[in-house]
Amino acid sequence: MRVGKKTTRRVKGALVAVVAGAMLLAGCGGVDNAAASGEADPDATLRIMYGMAASLDPVDAAEPGQLTFSTWPVYDTLLTVGAESTYEPMLATKWEFSAGGKSLDLTLRDGVTFSDGTPFDAEAVKANLDRYLAADKSGVQLALESVAGVEVTGDLAVRVNLKRPTTAILAALASNLGGIMISPKALSSGDLASKPVGTGAYKIESFKPGEQAVYVRRTDEGAKWDPKTGNVAKVVINRIAGDDAKINALKSGQIDLTTLTGDPTVVSEGQAQTVVLDTALNLVGMYFNPKVKPLDDVKVRQAINMAIDREGIVAAFGPNNATRVQPWPKGLPGFEESREGQYEFDPEAAKDLLASAGYPDGFTIPGEFLTNNSANIDKIGEVVQANLADIGIKIELRSMDILSQVTGYAQGDYAGQFMYMSLPSIDSSSWLQRLFANPIWSPAGTPPELTKLMQGVEDPNLSDDERAAKVSEAVQYATDNALYAPLLQGVGGLAASHKVKGLDDLPAAGGVANLRYLSMTK
Repeated sequence: MRVGKKTTRRVKGALVAVVAGAMLLAGCGGVDNAAASGEADPDATLRIMYGMAASLDPVDAAEPGQLTFSTWPVYDTLLTVGAESTYEPMLATKWEFSAGGKSLDLTLRDGVTFSDGTPFDAEAVKANLDRYLAADKSGVQLALESVAGVEVTGDLAVRVNLKRPTTAILAALASNLGGIMISPKALSSGDLASKPVGTGAYKIESFKPGEQAVYVRRTDEGAKWDPKTGNVAKVVINRIAGDDAKINALKSGQIDLTTLTGDPTVVSEGQAQTVVLDTALNLVGMYFNPKVKPLDDVKVRQAINMAIDREGIVAAFGPNNATRVQPWPKGLPGFEESREGQYEFDPEAAKDLLASAGYPDGFTIPGEFLTNNSANIDKIGEVVQANLADIGIKIELRSMDILSQVTGYAQGDYAGQFMYMSLPSIDSSSWLQRLFANPIWSPAGTPPELTKLMQGVEDPNLSDDERAAKVSEAVQYATDNALYAPLLQGVGGLAASHKVKGLDDLPAAGGVANLRYLSMTK
């Protein structure tokens, strides 16, 4: 179809998506400036302003983003997500679902040790997964909700038994919420919040909760099972003090790397190199609450989509991002480039559609649309507000902090919101649930037709082509019915000293860039 030119557990799951979206650094484009060059410096200290968790224990984490920022030097996961948004081996070298999809067999990497000398083996995996499953009301328990139990089937073999066939288990084992492996000896120490013990190339030297973590390279035998890691002697990670502070710190040489949001030209080519994350799965869009009239009218939602100047928004607030029309990210199965022409910017056609819906003179939408100041979302909301005023639709905006917005919108009393439409996962079924079924984001519920189209997507027995076809049907329905007004895909990047190397090869762990392969030059 072409138109024109509520629970604690649920809220915690929503926070996973929001914070990861706010900090999303998954999959990167090319380095924007001249790459760093020179002789490698294995004795260097890599100084990062990248965010810092209050606790380094996965059980305490509500979302994986801060955990990745804070613990990537010390922890590895069972699986990982590569730059091409596919699962790749990490501590598990092979994985295979049973014929019925009710269990997943993992083959583990041989010759790996934790930094305290404990061997990594099947017993270690079982101990970690059992701990996560027992962590009541935690993010890790929620991530592993499909797991019925864990069996040791060999020294380096584990079977994960599932409550139902689902591909979502792979996303959990590749995430810091469910996939991190900790030394069994350290599990009983009671001090994992500040003293992480993992299989990574580094060990903790000091930790200030919410402020700073300092890691030093391991020197014990078996310290580098992954030869591409451990390229600098020390890693210092600090919390982000503010947008201006982090850029000034980079320009003055106080840090080597930080996050970058908005316009990459805030640093000049001579001052730093920048990475635009043009393949990030992160979306930003306008949400509709169909409980609020006339947003229950599909023609009204379609007209809103046609009235929005997406290209203008991207040009103003993120020139390296991509406009997005379908409520689905490019990079996941089911995305179709042809859908991107479905709602072309055409205010006159939008007015005609409103007239055909019975609103020739426009209207005021009762209630408010929520916004927040992350990644210019509040400013984007103001542009959309002006776009809609041009076709006779008046909306009121209300700005609040991003976490209050999550809980507030979930009550179902607001007309809509401007927010991330994201999930730290590459699992299609999890994305469908996040966008169209989770009551935190869809307080009016899921249309029955869409529920039917979504059924069976998580079945691990489907081929990739079969899954992509099912997902595509669901996304087409959501696009035709304008369940959202998506705006853009991308958001974010990195800015680094010219001494930093490896920015073109950042693996993605749980939707956030993992810096494990970075190095420094002299």
